[in-house]
Amino acid sequence: DASVECGTSEHHSITLLAIFLLLLWPFGSLALYTSLLAACYRPLQAKTANALTEATAFLHREYKRRWYWWEAVELARKLVLTGAVLLI
Repeated sequence: DASVECGTSEHHSITLLAIFLLLLWPFGSLALYTSLLAACYRPLQAKTANALTEATAFLHREYKRRWYWWEAVELARKLVLTGAVLLI
């Protein structure tokens, strides 16, 4: 909001919210991917599709059943590489 002056308490609260959301998006995505893939472990290993494995197929269909969790590793790798570039 352009009407908010820098240095005010309103500006400070908006800044804190922005920092929180900037951290929540990447780490929240990683936590969500990991928890969804962990919940899919047994159905994927047993080769029994259920609603969750079908809904999250975009996370594991590209990989062999043994490597179903690799998309979470890829996301973590991308976060580390992006973070490293931002620090340079």
